Amino acid sequence: MATVSTSHLPAGEPVLTTAVVGTDFGLPLVRPTRTRQGSEVRVVRSRCRAHGGVVVWFTDGTKTPPLHGRTVWVLADSAA
Repeated sequence: MATVSTSHLPAGEPVLTTAVVGTDFGLPLVRPTRTRQGSEVRVVRSRCRAHGGVVVWFTDGTKTPPLHGRTVWVLADSAA
């Protein structure tokens, strides 16, 4: 199971996330997950620094709350 930290997460990378866990100004929020069961595959659109951490945006319009740069993401290609 290959992983990558938030600070090194490239655009276009498919990763495993939770289902929507809340909203932020009307945008759905998701978090990284470590297991394939109950997770969803989302493709990274971009990441940007924000007050309190790094926010990852996905191509389906979801995003993460600010995360620490050492947060680990499981790559969807290798999770099979």
